[in-house]
Amino acid sequence: MKPAMKQRLTLSVPKLDTNGKVMRDKYSKPLTTTQDFKCRTRVHGEERQSNQLRIDDARDEIDVMPNVPVDEGLEVEYTTISGKVKKGTIKAIAETPNLTGSKIYFRTLIING
Repeated sequence: MKPAMKQRLTLSVPKLDTNGKVMRDKYSKPLTTTQDFKCRTRVHGEERQSNQLRIDDARDEIDVMPNVPVDEGLEVEYTTISGKVKKGTIKAIAETPNLTGSKIYFRTLIING
């Protein structure tokens, strides 16, 4: 079963030349294009405290359709269920297939938030 996708995801995808290599500007930064897709977001946040240190550990999960061109390390901008716009980087990708493994229903992106 596919989740309801009512939020938006904006990917910064690097441009490729005719040979399949990433195009770069004069400062050696990759040239990117932005693409919008539907998604479903879940926010997970934790706070750990000790006497000397306070750490906010947050990671967000985004469900996207299998035709969305995602890769680890891409910069993303997305809206949460509450309507807040956040930015992050894709750390991991998990796929959800059917029982036989012949079809992928959706992909879950783990974002450092």
